[in-house]
Order: sequence, then structure tokens, then C-alpha cells
Amino acid sequence: MLNGIGSSVLRNLISAGSSVNTAVNSKATQSNLQAEASTKVTFSEASEAIAAIYKIVPAQVQNSGAIGSNIQAQLNAAAQAGGVGMSGIGSSLLSNVLQNRDNVTLSVPATESSGATNGSQSAVALTVTTQSGIQVSLQMTRQQGGLVVELNTSGGKLSNDEATAISQLSDGLQKALDGLDASSTQLDIADLMKFDSSQLKSVDLKTDLRNGDNVTQSLNLHADDKERWLGFHNGDVSIKLDTDVSKLTQAGSADQQAAALDQWSTKFDQAAARGHGDRTMLNLFKDSFRALNTTEGQASHSVNTQRVISIDANAAKNGAISGLADFSASYQQTPRSGNPYKPEEQDTFSLDVAQQTRSQQHSDTQDLTQDTLFKLKASFHTALDSDGDAKLTALKSSQNYRYHLINDEERSQTSVSQNKKGELAAQTTQQITQHETVKSYQQAKLIDSVEIPHSEKSVTAHQYARALFESAI
Repeated sequence: MLNGIGSSVLRNLISAGSSVNTAVNSKATQSNLQAEASTKVTFSEASEAIAAIYKIVPAQVQNSGAIGSNIQAQLNAAAQAGGVGMSGIGSSLLSNVLQNRDNVTLSVPATESSGATNGSQSAVALTVTTQSGIQVSLQMTRQQGGLVVELNTSGGKLSNDEATAISQLSDGLQKALDGLDASSTQLDIADLMKFDSSQLKSVDLKTDLRNGDNVTQSLNLHADDKERWLGFHNGDVSIKLDTDVSKLTQAGSADQQAAALDQWSTKFDQAAARGHGDRTMLNLFKDSFRALNTTEGQASHSVNTQRVISIDANAAKNGAISGLADFSASYQQTPRSGNPYKPEEQDTFSLDVAQQTRSQQHSDTQDLTQDTLFKLKASFHTALDSDGDAKLTALKSSQNYRYHLINDEERSQTSVSQNKKGELAAQTTQQITQHETVKSYQQAKLIDSVEIPHSEKSVTAHQYARALFESAI
């Protein structure tokens, strides 16, 4: 069983007052783990990079550098386009870094036919820092005064290997931007997470789309060898993710990580079914959660070359722990007033998830604890006589419905001990607490209110032999 996932799942239908307790005496103490991404990760509009881009005045910017016919065509198309993709011109400049490492500034003044005249504005900031400390910055903005694209290098001259690594980001950048511009928004960031870390230290992408002063879409993405984070919001959803990639000896193989992420994905889908979440918006969360928490490329090197008898690597290899790097994530749909007659009754859906791992070395033994958290909060309306949607209007005669409030929490803790022979003893304690309130209304009058609690606790134990590792690379 992968820690924090297990066989127990959120139920769509639970019996009133049901309670199951299969626990045995356990030395594990449940932690107060919280999903800290909700307070740690910020959105791009709060960044200095986006603020600086919007201070650029296109009419005051002069073109520099040679402009080929293809770039000019893309530049003209970008001036007419909406969104943040800019017709691929930024990606074209990145892919050309290997041949042309000069700074480039491109500008197109606004015309009456340009997309900027309708009040929409956009800004894109990509910052890449190499292992040698050189910084490459791509800035793009389309605003009322026109379009500006700048590609600048500071801190030294790029080597051929560095330039190659940067040019290889071009496809990943365009996939990310095109996904944000798609009619059904996508967070297609997986390729940007696969940058050449032997040459590049960090990658930061910030995008901002607004109408006047109203931010309609925002992405803040960061990745380096210590941490990855993402903050995204639009009119429908707010997503914050944070993954700690500094301790990859606890990360498992590609297959193990894929299995763990598949189980988390299933868990998110089950929560959406129980809490009536928006499946389309949830897919944004699932895709970005998978992208930030897929680390097998780095993990295989870490496991094979570092302390192969350390408890985290041993436990990951044996499947005693999840095989994922530690993470924190929050997902919140924009609250909607689903009942015009009672607008204070909002339809809501939110998830908070987290994993935290701690280990300790003793004289001959090692201990490890891995905690996971899964929280669901939701509220929604259904018809009085079925699970279908309620047809609610501002008229009292329409007020025949049920209003559901859900508050679920699942905590899991796996405690692992390793003796001097490398043998493992693992115990997992899982605590599920669910609570649903269902209020029934007829002709706007409360006719029933039911509390539906459910709790379940289980403890499982496993023994493992010392894992076998490949030879050090």
C-alpha cells in the first residue's frame, strides 16, 4: 500500500451514523500536517517581473537586432492575437539562441485592428538561470500601446551547451502558452519540468492576462533543484502547488511514481463525484500535480549514487512509502451563488493535500515517518426528489431542493524502522473522518436537516528485507 492512498476511498453514499474502527494499538501519533502551499505560493500579478513588464511603453521601444522574414511575420501576427501565446514568437527567439546570442528587442505599435484595442492586455516573463550564473530573460507584452518582445542575456556569455539547453526549452514554453490560450484551458507544463539540470539551475515562467485592471488569468511557475511551485488562477479556479525536490532519495522508480500519482488522480475524481466538483477545472489541477510530482529522472540517479542503505531510499525501493517527493497543494473553485432566492447558499469545492517525510539516524538504526493529508470541503444543491441538479430561480415556488455541506479529512502516517542489516518494519495508521449535512427545503421552508457522520481507522504492518540496488553509476 502506498502511504496516504490505500484501499479506503471517499464514499459517494455513506450511512447515517456509521462508524468503523479496525485499529490496533499503534505507537504512531497523527501529525498536524497542513497544506502550506495555500499560503506559500503567490500568483504572478503580485510579482515584480510582471509589474515591470507592464511599465514598458511600446511607443518608446526601438527595434534592435536583425529581424528575419519569419520573425517579422510572427511579430505582426502576435500584435493582432489575444492571449499569451504571442503567435510563437518567444519560442522562436529561444530556439534561435544557439545561432544568435545577441540581445533582441522587437516592437510593433498598436493599430485600430490590433487585439490590444479591446482592453485586453497580456504579459509573459520567462527567466532562465544557468549553473554558471548567467541569466536569460524573455519578456513579452501586448497592451494598448502595442507589442514588445525582448530577449536579454546578462552575467556573461552563454557556452554552446548552455545555449543548447536554453533552445531546448522553446517547445515546452510554447506548449505551456498554447495550453493557457486554448478554448478549454490546459496547464501543459510537463516539458518545462524536464530541462537539462546539468546546464540550467532554474526556470521561472510568469504569465498574466487581464482586461483593464481585472486579472482574468495568471500563472506563476518555478523549478530548480530544490523546489518546484505553481500558482494559477482564472475566473473559475485557484490552484497552488509546492513540491520539495531536495530529498530525492525518498523518490521511487518511474513505475512506482506513476502508480502513486494514478491513485491520487483517482482520489481527486472520487472527491469530485462526492462534492460535485467541476471536472474540467479539476483536470488542470491533476495535470499540474502530476507534472510537478514526477521526478523519476532525477530520482534514479539519486537512489543509485547516494546513500543506498539510507532508510528513505530503502523504504522507497521496497514500496513502504509513496515514492513521491514531499508536496503541498490546494485547489479551490470560485464560489458560485447557486440559488438566486438565497444567494448566501453558495456552491463550493476545495481540496487540500500534502505529504511530509522525516527521518532520523541512530547508532545502528534509522527511523522514518511519512504523513499524508487529504481534505475535501464542498457545498452544492440537488433536486429534492433526486440527485440531479436543482432548478432554482428567484421565485419561491422553485425552492424545492436539498443543500449539501461536506467536510471530509483523511490522514495517514507510515512509521518505518530500519535495523543495522537494512531490514525494515513499517506500520501505517489511516484515519478517515467524513461529515455531510443535508438540508431539505420545500417551498423555501426547511423540512428536514440530516447529519451524516462516518469515521474509520485502520492500522497495517509489513516487514521488508533490505532492498537490492543497481550498482552506482
